[in-house]
Amino acid sequence: MIRGHKALAAVLGAVILTASCSRAPEPRTRMEFLLGTACSVTLHDRASPDLLDRVFRRVKEIEDRMSATVEDGDIGRVNAGAGKRAVRVEEDTFAVVEAGLEFSRMSGGAFNVAVGPLVSLWGIGTEGARLPEKGEIAAAAARTDYQKVRLHREARTIFLEEPGMALDLGAIAKGYAADEAARLLREDGVTSAVIDFGGNIVALGSHPAGRLWRVGVQNPDLSRGQYLGVLEARDLAVVSSGVYERFFTGPDGKRYHHILDSKTGYPVENGLTGVTVTARDSMVADALSTTFFALGLPAGLELADRIDGVEALFITGGRELHATRGLRESFKVTDPSFRMAGE
Repeated sequence: MIRGHKALAAVLGAVILTASCSRAPEPRTRMEFLLGTACSVTLHDRASPDLLDRVFRRVKEIEDRMSATVEDGDIGRVNAGAGKRAVRVEEDTFAVVEAGLEFSRMSGGAFNVAVGPLVSLWGIGTEGARLPEKGEIAAAAARTDYQKVRLHREARTIFLEEPGMALDLGAIAKGYAADEAARLLREDGVTSAVIDFGGNIVALGSHPAGRLWRVGVQNPDLSRGQYLGVLEARDLAVVSSGVYERFFTGPDGKRYHHILDSKTGYPVENGLTGVTVTARDSMVADALSTTFFALGLPAGLELADRIDGVEALFITGGRELHATRGLRESFKVTDPSFRMAGE
């Protein structure tokens, strides 16, 4: 049902690192445009001279394999073979698609790894964004059945059963890339760093001053960089999804955002304006931020409460906040126009 790119870069996005300390060592930051967004890694610790080179090579490798727009990449070849042939892919691509299918099944399609036809049709976030005709939308939605994605583990192949089907990993691959970056940092002995891949934030270790990192949560009604609250984190991934990330205004004067419902073929409309998720793994938080947003408040909150190690904050159009119990303990509302439900 869903595609959820989280284009929330450190300066531009809905989840922003806000930690600072006058006694902290001078950080070292590198930023590159990958995965369709600004990706940055900030080290607050000693590291090998070539560490950031290795990190960004790995991220570029993931992009080349898993982007639907790279024709000779794994996902590009899988999509080109839809209805024709099974395609052998790299181990990491297979693992991410397999995880995407698990989230698709778990959510009953609220997350849908096969949403590619709708993503391409709407083009939201690109210069070709448009309001398609109803017939086009219906035809594309009919080709988004994730149950027709076939995986063969031993052969490491992926087959899309019907012509015109297409995978899109936009709601999960960026989180996987952030996890891989964190893995490389940890293997090099880094204990204090911040990874921000378009708002897929991994707060590695703690702030060099010995306290928790502070992550600002974007006010979805205002311009980027204006927060409704602050979340404290240590060794934690924080990912947000919302109607404010990528959108366009149609000829009918209505705003259409990028989180698509594959059952209707249109952007999700359920009264939510944003969802923030915390988890140990960025890939999990990435997929679940889109899943919870698509499910809506009651079902999304209920599912979040059932998953160990996951916390979530739901923002409604009425500026009411709903949070899992664990997140309430680490989150502070700073904008008085928002209120936590039940308080």
